[in-house]
Amino acid sequence: MNKKLLSLAVAGAVAAPFTVQAGSLSVANQDITLSGGLSGAYFYNSDTTRDAFTVPDALIDLSTAAKTGGMGFDVGVGTLTANTLATSGGALASGAGTTSVQYGWISIQPMKDLEVDAGKLATNVGYEVVPSYSNANILRGLVWNAQPAYYNGARVTYSMKDMSFYAELNKAGTGNGPGSAVGASGSFGKVNGSVSYFNIVNSKSILDIIASSKVGKTTIAANFDYQSKAKAAKTAGTDDNAYGLAIYASVPMGNKITLPARLEYVSDGTSGLYGLGSAGNSNSAISLTVTPTYNFSDSTFVRAELALVTTDKKTAAYQDDKGVNTDSNLFLGLQGGILF
Repeated sequence: MNKKLLSLAVAGAVAAPFTVQAGSLSVANQDITLSGGLSGAYFYNSDTTRDAFTVPDALIDLSTAAKTGGMGFDVGVGTLTANTLATSGGALASGAGTTSVQYGWISIQPMKDLEVDAGKLATNVGYEVVPSYSNANILRGLVWNAQPAYYNGARVTYSMKDMSFYAELNKAGTGNGPGSAVGASGSFGKVNGSVSYFNIVNSKSILDIIASSKVGKTTIAANFDYQSKAKAAKTAGTDDNAYGLAIYASVPMGNKITLPARLEYVSDGTSGLYGLGSAGNSNSAISLTVTPTYNFSDSTFVRAELALVTTDKKTAAYQDDKGVNTDSNLFLGLQGGILF
């Protein structure tokens, strides 16, 4: 039986405040990349839920790249808790989610620079991702909360030099018939960027724009969303659209410490599209998240987090210890993680 190399690597979002090392194993039949991570966290907030210990991430990813005229795959198995600033209940979920195949797709490359992926896809929309260890902050933001994550579908991607273009059909929504998305990404000098249009049948459409760059050693990025309700989702007397902007910065402070920060503004109107309670609860919100991180090594870290959300008026999304609606919420967190 022939044995081939299994290279141990991990991929993180461009905002991640750490990098990883690679190792190797021998397996039969395939050259497979193994990656993933495990983290544990403690959260406290000023809302009714107060505090909780949780395991946000426990994920193993196996993949092999498709070659011209051949096939590849990517599958992530484990448990993920999508902790977010949008509601305290979501942020303080006790324990992780259900252990399952979180995502997985087969890739076919019928010709050079053209790839077709089909299965449970990871979205191209948004700067942040579900596994918290691949983000610079522990809790995902208000803008992320209104974006798709994983869903069933098929995607075609064409790449050329520093640009790529994609189109897909998906089942991101619960309505009849498939949703769709198109977009492009690439490098423009020192700036990396992407633009996507995403339509969820009987729910909403999203125009998403991302830009990131480096100023010295500091990584800076921005994610803008404009969202509009589908006709079937409109409610008389409430707004049909909303928009949000998230700005990210990750500042290195020596060899071991980084200081990531995120500033957000979302304007819900009375639509409720950004999850600030039921439609009509709140018109806008501002969040500031700061996450000092200490890297023990290239693949182990510990970090603290302070995040404050304020809304223009009291909302059911945030309540005090007596269950009364408030217009702010303070989150404190501590997380340790290992990447493999």
